[in-house]
Amino acid sequence: MFKLKQNLRLVFAAFTIAVGIAACDSAKDEPQITPENKALFENAIKKISEGFTKDNSWISIAQSPYILTGTLQVDTNEIKKIMRTKSAYIEIDFAIDTVLKGDIPSKEIIINKYIYSKKEKRHNRNDSNLFLFNGKKSIVSLALGYSGGYYLSSIFPVTDEVKNELAKQNEIIASKAYTKICPTIQYSSKVKSLIDDMLVESKATAAYAKLEELGIQAVPAIICQMDDQRELAVKHITLKNKSLTAWEATRHYSPELVVDVLEAILNQITGKSFGSIHNGGTEDERANTVNGWRIYLWHLFND
Repeated sequence: MFKLKQNLRLVFAAFTIAVGIAACDSAKDEPQITPENKALFENAIKKISEGFTKDNSWISIAQSPYILTGTLQVDTNEIKKIMRTKSAYIEIDFAIDTVLKGDIPSKEIIINKYIYSKKEKRHNRNDSNLFLFNGKKSIVSLALGYSGGYYLSSIFPVTDEVKNELAKQNEIIASKAYTKICPTIQYSSKVKSLIDDMLVESKATAAYAKLEELGIQAVPAIICQMDDQRELAVKHITLKNKSLTAWEATRHYSPELVVDVLEAILNQITGKSFGSIHNGGTEDERANTVNGWRIYLWHLFND
């Protein structure tokens, strides 16, 4: 009888220790909520809800895989014609002086730009810049089209402002400054649990929906955990199309890895994009996308 009681005490003690260890491991996933951490987190969430950011220069630089200095040669007569008639793409010759970001071996490229007609009443802010910078030195940020080709995102004057911001972003990534933020944010354990469910076929689709439902409060935690190269159990996701100009009610994507689906969900929640990998992508495309979101995270907590 004594041995039985002694054994039961040992079993209970072992159980208590195991539960304690599990609780400690779980606690590691969540930060210690200090008043300072809470205030920083709430301020970052407020920025997201307000459509962060109003300053477009740094976000254009972070979003663009290519930033170049050089000279635009624009057919302004063609632009005027399109404005009078029907919206269409134009091709712009660009002579490259310096590649500040990305890898473009050629010294001359064609840049595509969509011009809206005045009938559509959707004037893009870059259209007037095409007249302003035609034949002059400028800095351009470019995106890569789905079927190849370069597309104009933004035009800047040749000043130190863009170069300094680019150097700052490079330093944020190189020094991993964003990692100091991740231990202080909330919802880490919930996001981690849902990411783990994405690897299980019977749970994956529900996990996608639940992660989106967490909303803007989960954005920092998603960014901190998004560089995840594990293969998804379910490689399709359907999201409600929130665009005011949408012609379909839903968007259908075919992500391959965890990082792909997290990018799609971040875009859905915030309306921001730092790379189109929601249908999969190359190693470089995924790395650039993750780095863009890390810069976004840094600005959320430091601006």
